[in-house]
Amino acid sequence: MTRPEMDYVQSGINYNFKNLRLLHQAFIRKSYSAEHPEVQNNEVLEFYGDGILDFFVTKQLYERFSKIVNNELISEKNEDELTKLKSIIVSKNSLARCMYNFGFSQYLYLGNSDIQNEVWKTESVNEDLFEALIGAVAADCNWDYSILEKVCKTMLQMETINNYLFVLLEEKSIKLGFGNPIYHPVEYQNDNDMPPFNMYNPYWGISNFESSKNPKTGKCEYEIKIGKKVLKGTGDGPLQAKLDAEKNAYHYLCQEEIKRKFQNLDYSNPASTLHELTQKKVIMEVRYEFTEYHDENGNPIWNCKAFLEGFGEFSADSASKKQVKQDASLKLLHFITDTIIEEIKE
Repeated sequence: MTRPEMDYVQSGINYNFKNLRLLHQAFIRKSYSAEHPEVQNNEVLEFYGDGILDFFVTKQLYERFSKIVNNELISEKNEDELTKLKSIIVSKNSLARCMYNFGFSQYLYLGNSDIQNEVWKTESVNEDLFEALIGAVAADCNWDYSILEKVCKTMLQMETINNYLFVLLEEKSIKLGFGNPIYHPVEYQNDNDMPPFNMYNPYWGISNFESSKNPKTGKCEYEIKIGKKVLKGTGDGPLQAKLDAEKNAYHYLCQEEIKRKFQNLDYSNPASTLHELTQKKVIMEVRYEFTEYHDENGNPIWNCKAFLEGFGEFSADSASKKQVKQDASLKLLHFITDTIIEEIKE
């Protein structure tokens, strides 16, 4: 791997390796090491990554659905439901989609037979790469769980356990008659040789093109074209810029769908309004989390966090549990409907 390729991978997984040979090893398939016995392949890293991922997802499900009440564990989901959710999150298809989104499999070291069979396109190989990368991070950080948790969250994009944002964006864009979104990384090193729209396949990452940073802001930039609208995203790395652009494009499409389907929205009962938007499939289902604490006088206070795919987290505090849900819902609803999405004029 070249250093720019390594930097792209590290930016994508939100981790910088101290030992870059471990990162390199994560991309070496057994078929390659069989032809080059002087190098180690990624199979053992894959084994460790699989175990880490299993623990991480189980912990995420526990934190989301379970709590201790009267010294007993209470769960919103039963064992069968939790097992099904876990199987969805860590399924071969889900992990492969993450790698397609990152575009990392283009950097794999493969034996001649694997190259001829184009195995880098298969779900199983991309799933293996996902797990090997986590295993490589574990070995590099000496199993620091805070680091592993951050990397797993980044790679799984577990803002919610719903589908991935680029899939939601594509579906909604087609549904509203705009066709497929058109992806375009912004390059600053060769302004006179800009790649055309449509040169980017969102399932295979940034290939044959190295995104650079805006010299004025120090940020990478990304553009997604929806119909005649061009939505912009920024980030510390090209992947972060792409994800930011996808969020902005998805936000724009939700606003567009609300304009078409609703004459007026009811802001007096925002939780109910969000539920209606969910029922009409304008937005994904909103998830609420409640926490009770006490003020300096010992009075109980409720905190509510409202989570929504593609929009993030919105928090409120109130002495009333019923009211705090409405307050958090209102913040989210205003963000969905009133936020001006940055776009680029053609």
